[in-house]
Amino acid sequence: MKKCAHNLLFLFLFLLPVKWSDAQELPPDGGGAFDLPLNTQPCLTPEERQEIVRVLEENRDRLRKEGLLPEQVSQPRAAVAFDWPLRKSSSLNWNSYYGISNFVDQDVSAGVLLDYDCEMRTYDGHNGTDFFTWPFPWYLYDNDYIEVIAGEGGNILFKSDGNDDDHCSCFGNWNAVYVEHADGSIAWYGHLKDGSLTGKSVGDAVNKGEYLGIVASSGCSTGPHLHFEVYEQLPYNHGNLVDPYSGACNNTNGSSWWATQPPYREPTLNAVLTHYGPPVMGCPGSDEDPKFSNNFEVGEQVYTAFYYHDQTTGDISNMRIRKPDNSIWQSWNHTSPNTYNASYWYWIWNLPSGGPFGTWKVEVDYQSNTYTHEFNYSIALPVEWVGFKAELTERHTTNLFWETSAALNHHRFEVQHSNNYLSWQSVGTVIGPENSLTREKYIFVHENPTPGVNYYRIKSVDLDGTYEYSTVVSVFLDQTQDDQQIVPNPTKGLIWLKDVDPQEVLSKQVFDQTGRLILQNTFQDNQVDLSVLPNGLYYLQLQTVTTLQTYKVLKH
Repeated sequence: MKKCAHNLLFLFLFLLPVKWSDAQELPPDGGGAFDLPLNTQPCLTPEERQEIVRVLEENRDRLRKEGLLPEQVSQPRAAVAFDWPLRKSSSLNWNSYYGISNFVDQDVSAGVLLDYDCEMRTYDGHNGTDFFTWPFPWYLYDNDYIEVIAGEGGNILFKSDGNDDDHCSCFGNWNAVYVEHADGSIAWYGHLKDGSLTGKSVGDAVNKGEYLGIVASSGCSTGPHLHFEVYEQLPYNHGNLVDPYSGACNNTNGSSWWATQPPYREPTLNAVLTHYGPPVMGCPGSDEDPKFSNNFEVGEQVYTAFYYHDQTTGDISNMRIRKPDNSIWQSWNHTSPNTYNASYWYWIWNLPSGGPFGTWKVEVDYQSNTYTHEFNYSIALPVEWVGFKAELTERHTTNLFWETSAALNHHRFEVQHSNNYLSWQSVGTVIGPENSLTREKYIFVHENPTPGVNYYRIKSVDLDGTYEYSTVVSVFLDQTQDDQQIVPNPTKGLIWLKDVDPQEVLSKQVFDQTGRLILQNTFQDNQVDLSVLPNGLYYLQLQTVTTLQTYKVLKH
C-alpha cells in the first residue's frame, strides 16, 4: 500500500489492504517543478561573440579561396527548413528526453522579457533556444545518451573544442559547431561535450540529421543543454538574428524556419521510472542521484515516478500498478497544479509481503497515450551466492571455497559431504555475518575425503531456521585398490570382479577422470560391461556393507 508522509493513520492504513480502485485523486509523496538553475547572464559575452564572428568570417573567406566552400548562390528563403536538432541514443528507452527553458528574447530593452509567443520564457539578452535534457541530465550526460544533430545540411564553418563541460554556473568557454547553409545562414550549436564533436573538419559538408556532438554543459551554462542560435547572413550580428519559431511577437524574422514548427507547449510524458529512494536532482558538485531500481524485494519500498515536459495546469494523469497476472493493484489520478517547463511526481508503495512475485507494471494514461514501466518483485534470499568450488590438495584434503555478495538475517553455513550423492553428512560449520551487503569469502578444509568421488554442498541456514542449498561440487581422490581384482584390465568392455561377494555390494558406480558419474547399478553379479563407453581411464567404485572400494579400469 501507499506510504503517505505525516499521515497519523499510517500504521492503521499499513495494516489494511487499501486499494485505490476508483482512481481517486491522490497527492504525490514528492516532486514538483524542475528548472535549470537561473541563468542571468548571456551564454556568450559581447567580446566572445565578436571573436566568434571574426573567426567565422575569416574561415569563410579562406575556404572560398581554397575551393573548400561553395560560392554563395542566391537561394530562396525556403532553402532552409530545420528538423529537430537532437536525438536520443538507441540505448535509451525513455519516451522523451528534453524540455525547453528559453527562447530568443525578442525585446532588446534591458529588464524586459518577451518570447516569440508573447510570453516570458527567456532571459534578458538571450539570442537562441535552449533545449535542456530531462530527466536526470547528468546521467544522460555521463552516458552520452543525447546527441546533437544538424537541423539543416551545410558546411562546417568552425569548431571549438577542448573546454571542460560539466558546469553548473557561468564561466569558461564552450564547445560548439557552426554550420553554414546554402543560403548563407548559419546555425550555432553550443555547450557540447569535450571530445564529442564530429570528426569532420572545417569546410566539410554535413547532411541534415548528421551527428555533430553530445549535449553537455561547457562554457557559461547552468546544466546540460543545447544552445541553438541562428543568423540569416553575414555579418552575424543581432540585426541578422533569426528566431526559428513563428509567432505574434517574433520581431526578428516573423516566419518560421522549421520544416514543421513544434507547438509552444507540447505536454509530454518523458519517462516512467521506479526508484529505491527519493530521486535527487543536482549538479556534479551536489550529487544528482537517480536511485534507479527495477528489482525489489519484500520489505523494500517502491518509488513510482513520472517525468514530464510542458505539463500544463489541469492536465490529468491516470496511474495504475498491475500485478504479474495483469490485474490492477492500485489506481489513482493526478492533476497538474501548474504549468511547468519540466516536472516530476512520485508515490511511495509497500508491496504485499506475500506477493504475488514476478514482473509488475506501472502504467500512466496521459494526453491520449499509455506508457508502461516494468519492475521485478521477489523474496529476498538469506544469501546471494557468487561461487562455490572444491580443490583436492597434495596431502589428500579438500579445500572448499565459496563467496557471497549479500546476506540477510543469516545464521550459519553447514558443509555437507557425500560419496553417493544420496546420503549426506555434515562435516563442519562456518559462521558469517548476519547481514552484509558486501562480498564475503569463505574457506573450509575437509580433512578426510574418501577414496573415489567426494561430493560437497553448503546448507545455508537463516536465523528463523529456513535454509537453502548451494550447487554441488566434487573432487576425486585417486586411492584405488589393487587393479588385479579386475580381469581383464585393460579391457575391451567386459570385466569381472574377483573375490567380491555380490550380496554385500550396496552400490556400483563408474566415474570418468573428472569425477562425473556415468554408470550406476547396471551390473549383474560380479560382471561389469563398459562396452558402451568410449576408450579411456575409468574408476569403478563399490560400496559394500563395511567398505568403500575404488578400482582403476582402462578401456581400449
